[in-house]
Amino acid sequence: MGQRSGADAYDVVVVGGSFAGLQAALTLGRACRRVLVLDDGAPRNATAVAVNNFLGQRRPRPADLLGTAREALAEYAVDLVSARALALEPSGRRWRAHCSDGSVHVARRLLLATGLAEELPPIPGLAALWGTLAVACPHCHGWEVRGEPVAQVGFRGSLDRSAQRAILVSRWSARTTLFTQGDAVDGARREQLHRAGVLVDDRPVERLERGEAGVDIVTADGARLPQRSVFIATRQRQQSALARSVGCSFSGDGPEYGAVMTDEAGRTDVAGVWAAGTMANPALLAVAAAGHAATVAVALHADLLAEDLASAPSASSPAQTSV
Repeated sequence: MGQRSGADAYDVVVVGGSFAGLQAALTLGRACRRVLVLDDGAPRNATAVAVNNFLGQRRPRPADLLGTAREALAEYAVDLVSARALALEPSGRRWRAHCSDGSVHVARRLLLATGLAEELPPIPGLAALWGTLAVACPHCHGWEVRGEPVAQVGFRGSLDRSAQRAILVSRWSARTTLFTQGDAVDGARREQLHRAGVLVDDRPVERLERGEAGVDIVTADGARLPQRSVFIATRQRQQSALARSVGCSFSGDGPEYGAVMTDEAGRTDVAGVWAAGTMANPALLAVAAAGHAATVAVALHADLLAEDLASAPSASSPAQTSV
């Protein structure tokens, strides 16, 4: 697709084609807006076996759910381009998106929905199990392993986060073990874990292996501990540097690991740039990221409408005078 310019510019270029980006495009398309979605085909949940806890869906594969979403856009003025946005630059009151396929696209507004990426603890074997037997969110994957022996593991030096997640996981299974990775647990925290029914294992995790029960945790002393599933306290970082490149502000954790700061409507502090989904609120589940994007898209449409009306001919204009 070639460059659009002037009157042929898109109303909105949506950068990111997962749940938030596609939902925003749907909402804007249904508002009769001309929309382009740029999607590099690398969604955060690509390795997940299923998307759970998504109303109206029964454990679809991520690729299937996204495919259905893309098909739903066909009847609207929404174009889909399989390319990565490499650079975004202002051009007067518009924005230009330079893409990996060499194309350049012009829009009145940008909606960033590039999401987050997971940084995993450096445990051998973890990456191969990620999304199947090793997962992050108990609200997404806890029901499927309820009552089974499960473990909570995280980064060494981040015990508080791992302990909090272990207490959460224990609501799905009374057979939850927190592996502290050798970090010391103080008396108050250990008592809290005990009250939640969480077992505490102070041995460092040496590696993870696929096992008969699901996954085996092998500790540094050679013990092999079967688990149905392992929950991982990950570090979340921005999947794209585009928001930083255009000057968006971030939460106190900084551009790499922080959230893009927006107002209630989804506006960033850069004129014409909006953000939706987990990049703006890392706590959102998949269904909530889509809902958030729909809300942002409604506000973005209202913003465009206000601009349309401001530039429309007045009632006293000769072109509008009745004869």
